[in-house]
Amino acid sequence: MAIRQTVTVLLFEQFELLDALGPLHMFGLLPEHYQLQIITTDGKHVTSTQGVSLQPMLSFNDEISAGILIIPGGVGIRFATHNKDILKWLKKTAPQQHTVCSTSTGAALLANAGLLNNGKATTTQKHLDWVSQFGNNIQWQTSARWVRNNNIFTASGCSAGIDMSLAIIGHQHGDAIARRIAADTEYLWLNDPNDDPFAPLHLVK
Repeated sequence: MAIRQTVTVLLFEQFELLDALGPLHMFGLLPEHYQLQIITTDGKHVTSTQGVSLQPMLSFNDEISAGILIIPGGVGIRFATHNKDILKWLKKTAPQQHTVCSTSTGAALLANAGLLNNGKATTTQKHLDWVSQFGNNIQWQTSARWVRNNNIFTASGCSAGIDMSLAIIGHQHGDAIARRIAADTEYLWLNDPNDDPFAPLHLVK
């Protein structure tokens, strides 16, 4: 039996529910390949922007095995991005992971940890001005649904995290499996990484 890869989502107070649970749902439909877990700084429950509380399995005192690490966005990212404990943990843990991902404004945390420097990335265009202040020499892609830069994936808005997750599944296990997962969930997979149909809505002033 193949060893399952861990999918770890870092949660903080006021995270965006779809950013976190959308990717988890897609990976969770392949339990033979992926094992899901959520982590917070202290192992205590956190509450999403939508008011739903989740209890993590792990805290920063626990070691996580190499796999996929996902950073969601949300209102609370503006505090998490400056949290010294989170930044220290991320700088230590991210290089040990096979794949590192962010959805929406979660890219700000990756950028502030120096993980996006000198590469391409994307984020929700709605908050690009704020996110783009972090990091050095990052080429922000303003029309991408998601961007892959080596082993780092960044997705634009909330549902783009689902599209990105399906792309990672397709990369690891074949496009046919990713398409089957999309069909099983009755989800219309936007599988062109360079075309985010929602980007123009935020670019128009």
